[in-house]
Amino acid sequence: MQVRVPVRWLRDYVDLVVPLEELARLLTMAGIETEVENDRAESWEHMWVATITALERVRDSDRLQLATVDYGHGTKQVVTGASNIKQGDVVPYAEVGAGYIDGRTGERSTLKPTKIRGIKSEGMVMSEKELGLGPDHEGILHLNGGHEVGTPLAEALGESVLVCELQPNRADCLGVLGIAREVAAILGGDVREPPLEPAVSADRADFRVEVEDRAGCPRYDAALIRGIRVGPSPDWLTQRLVAAGLRPINNVVDVTNYVMLETGQPLHAFDRRNLRGDTIIVRRAGKGERLQTLDGVDRILDPSVLVIADAERAVAIAGVIGGADSEIARDTANVVLEVAKFENRGIGRTAMRLNLWTDAARRFSWDLSPELVPFALRRATRLLREVASAEAYATIDVYPERRQVPNIRLPFTTFRRLLGVELPRDLVTDALRRIGCRYAIDGDLLVVTPPPWRMDINIPEDVVEEAARIVGYDRIPLRIPDGQLMLHERHPDVEFRERARDALVGFGLQEVVSHALIDPDWLSQLTPDGSRVGPEPLRVTNPTTKEQSIARTTLEPSLLDTARRNFKSVNGLALFEIDPVYLPRPRDLPDERWTIGILIAGKMEEAPRTWPGGETHTYDFFGLKGTVERLADALHLTLPELEPGDPALHPGRSAIARQGDRVVMRLGQLHPLVAQRWELTRETFVAFLDLAFLASRQLPIVAELPPRYPAAYRDIAMVFDEAVAWAAVRDEARSAGGKMLVALALLDVYRGAQVGEGKKSFAMRLTFQSRQATLSEDEIERLVRRVVARLQRTFAATLRD
Repeated sequence: MQVRVPVRWLRDYVDLVVPLEELARLLTMAGIETEVENDRAESWEHMWVATITALERVRDSDRLQLATVDYGHGTKQVVTGASNIKQGDVVPYAEVGAGYIDGRTGERSTLKPTKIRGIKSEGMVMSEKELGLGPDHEGILHLNGGHEVGTPLAEALGESVLVCELQPNRADCLGVLGIAREVAAILGGDVREPPLEPAVSADRADFRVEVEDRAGCPRYDAALIRGIRVGPSPDWLTQRLVAAGLRPINNVVDVTNYVMLETGQPLHAFDRRNLRGDTIIVRRAGKGERLQTLDGVDRILDPSVLVIADAERAVAIAGVIGGADSEIARDTANVVLEVAKFENRGIGRTAMRLNLWTDAARRFSWDLSPELVPFALRRATRLLREVASAEAYATIDVYPERRQVPNIRLPFTTFRRLLGVELPRDLVTDALRRIGCRYAIDGDLLVVTPPPWRMDINIPEDVVEEAARIVGYDRIPLRIPDGQLMLHERHPDVEFRERARDALVGFGLQEVVSHALIDPDWLSQLTPDGSRVGPEPLRVTNPTTKEQSIARTTLEPSLLDTARRNFKSVNGLALFEIDPVYLPRPRDLPDERWTIGILIAGKMEEAPRTWPGGETHTYDFFGLKGTVERLADALHLTLPELEPGDPALHPGRSAIARQGDRVVMRLGQLHPLVAQRWELTRETFVAFLDLAFLASRQLPIVAELPPRYPAAYRDIAMVFDEAVAWAAVRDEARSAGGKMLVALALLDVYRGAQVGEGKKSFAMRLTFQSRQATLSEDEIERLVRRVVARLQRTFAATLRD
């Protein structure tokens, strides 16, 4: 989460004794990534806080003066016509090359070196108008003595802001005061806390508080503040809100926002006259309960939402947003100010479900300290008295189960064990003192009590981390780790996926990585008739877009979408994806099923060596099937028997495999209507394989020496009846060839006039090899004749010429 900390505001609480860029570096090294922004950084570049060390009249001039200016990086001579300066004045100085506003024309210009009356003028001392701060052009702007000579003018007069990126464990730094504590710890300074209203009030509130859900709201404080005068906030308050990124509204709302930015603790103000009855209730919303929120939306709630209610109805969604009925109006006189500690995960779920990430919700979704609650309430009460003329207040504090601050015990040897180096005890204890920890030492034992605002320090490792962070990771020497390194083997499932990925890449396919959330309309575009196949998908409760609103149940739409977008620039594609699909299960978490998806389409640019059709060819079903078979060989597994037909694919050019009722493999040509719908070529082929099923069919790997003798290749083509499947031909050929037939590859399937109607030709390559000797031509021919004879006898096949 990003927070913006105006530097002038930060200086109220801590002294900054280093330049801002160095401070940003130190914060970053301490774990809070920080950058410096400035609203005048560009327009006031090359301008400095300077002092006039000497001043004399220019000869033969009644008005011009020659000023010697020290700007912290040297001295320069400047000729000026201003009469309101004297030696010792602190003024803004601009170097040659600086941009400024011309006092006469009002146009922006660039300062150039010049000579006046023969005297070289090296820059300019600046007026209010030349800086863009006001209309005065006659005199030089005087700076007060609080600005150090040599400071960049943008830093001295502009609004510098520290932009801090926080990690979720650092909820204590969500406010300016938290960053001030961090800066003080790093620089070794002290924190000046803001003034608060006295903790005890003699007045009694005219309402009571009931917390029905104590787990959802561990602490709830409320104050009745009377005599409010609603109006604009003073300039100092609005300027700080704007610098921190918030829009001023009115003095009451601005105070709640100001204290939130200051402390990190959100607050909310209700108009007392619009709260019905004498009870404020923290409860779960009723099923179907309605509330119009401050953004004008009429929301229907359910019991998962924590609400703040009066005696009759909900008036706010706890930790997220207030209701429109109780917002502060111009004539509001009495205010109920709410400050609470809500269970952070519940607020995060509510904000996610409602898609309503307000500034309050973002902060409440982190683990804020309950000790912030009374502090923020007293601070806001003090400010309301100052800026809204509040007259009196009464408070209620509901905190039934107080948080026990842990006492963390660890031996000093823990620091060496976790950091690899010995940290001196005084260095450790000084670092812990700086961040607000209390500690005690008993021999080698260190007992640490973290400050109440640090909810993230709970175990010895946290203490070691904090000490190392404040001492400085850059001050801890680097050491080569010693001792025994544990070897962690990868999970077999991960190893299997990597082997499959390597094999497919080796076959020339390109990997696709797509988003797990997809457009629900895609599912109806996968079948010819537009019907949905498969289980109802899991729906995202609060999707960012409709196009990412369901969890995919198949990899097919992602592959088709990728192919559609890439076909605009290529003639052929060979893609694969290995990722999980998500199938719902009743009363349980979804089944995360890892799947291999393959898509080939169009023309292959480089044909494989076994393809006889020339330099290029069009992908076909057998190319897809061959890819799947080669993958099975690479993974040392057996493929299941296929049965024809997949209703979502091309009839007659598709097949599936089942394990019981579960489809574990499907492959085939995309249906022409589906291909047209996705703007793809008709020759688009897909395959989807259940990875867990494939892993269960792995064969034991047998290691053997590579053959010493060469292999012999023979290509034959035989004509079979149309009904004969290649799998049956393959099995018979392997049986006939025996151990000498080490490989059998299908090269081509031909149907046409040359083989006759109802017939087809299988072209195949036989690979023979012996481990005892080089096969002679006679032996090879005898083996080929044996295979041909078996196929002729079994299938009544004929050998093509």
